[in-house]
Amino acid sequence: MTDERGELFSMLLRLHPVEVGQVAVGAGNQVQAAFLDMVRQGDAALAEWLHVPNQRRPYTLGLLQGFNHLSAEQVAEARTKQQMVQVKPGETYWLRITMLDANVFGSFTRYLLAKPRELTVRIGNARFEISRLLSTPEPHATSQSWVAYSSFADLHDLRAAQREYSFEFATPTAFSMGQKAWGKLLKVFPEPAYVFESLARQWEVFAPAHLRMGASGLTPRALATWCEEQVVVARYSLATSYLPSSKFGQAGFQGDITYEVKGMPTAPEALWLSSLARFALFSGVGYKTTMGMGQTRCTYGGVMGQQGGDGRDKSGRYAMNGVKAGRNELSGYAMNGGETGRDELGDYAMNGGETKGDESVPYEGATPQEGKSSGEVEI
Repeated sequence: MTDERGELFSMLLRLHPVEVGQVAVGAGNQVQAAFLDMVRQGDAALAEWLHVPNQRRPYTLGLLQGFNHLSAEQVAEARTKQQMVQVKPGETYWLRITMLDANVFGSFTRYLLAKPRELTVRIGNARFEISRLLSTPEPHATSQSWVAYSSFADLHDLRAAQREYSFEFATPTAFSMGQKAWGKLLKVFPEPAYVFESLARQWEVFAPAHLRMGASGLTPRALATWCEEQVVVARYSLATSYLPSSKFGQAGFQGDITYEVKGMPTAPEALWLSSLARFALFSGVGYKTTMGMGQTRCTYGGVMGQQGGDGRDKSGRYAMNGVKAGRNELSGYAMNGGETGRDELGDYAMNGGETKGDESVPYEGATPQEGKSSGEVEI
């Protein structure tokens, strides 16, 4: 049954402006407001529940993608200076949403598919219509993607820890350490204890009771304490970035990091590392994940399937056990202003770079000429 498995969803919405408007490139609060408004149009009671303050929310949101008419420098400047950017009909944008609750996913998608033309997406003062939903991957895909479907039951595979785990932090990420007399204390470096405790806390809130760490006598804090002593940073390529908006502005880190497990790989705490690493794709990491921050995935570690001795699949890419990957081989998240990079079809997929028309999928590198995947719905 769904409740016993705890389904997890990572999807993309393809958006088109219905009229000329303006949006802020990095305004995660505007994206959150747009998402809650979409939910409200289909289920007002659910939207009200999702908006209740001071609770962990069963969804994450990426930042709006698709500003391909701007250079990387223009995108970065617009985000830093909170400049409004014009959008107009004929352009294509993408929004990534993850959901940790099947009821929320069901309510959202039922209304979207039943009355697609009645659902309006308002971001800033711009209005968009939805033309495509990517929610599940190709059945036989082996590489990881930002679009995926899994469940807590699939990810709950306690095993000896890998020697290394690598993570990609695709949007600014930070950790809230509580309120101090002078304000909120935020950490802007991904210490292993911070990352795995953040994942564990989300897991404990949303996983079915029989799949939680508590069922085996472990707590997120105990896991973090173990990580402080037994997991180290092996290497990283990180940069400090800033995500401003009208309501909150936050510095964070962005980039890649690899952790090395020094402790006993079969310790009770170590058995959870692979499951939590795979969970990052759905839960995000750290602070303000419902406003575009902390979009994260594990790119190495906790892998199984068609692997070589180093954990790579036969194509040389890293497979994710328990996570059904997306439509093709591109692994780029397409951060605004990020470096451009071609996928295997030769199409640029990174914002700020060239694209093969407006139809390229920033997160996937796929174009409509490929045909629809099993979870691709034309609306």
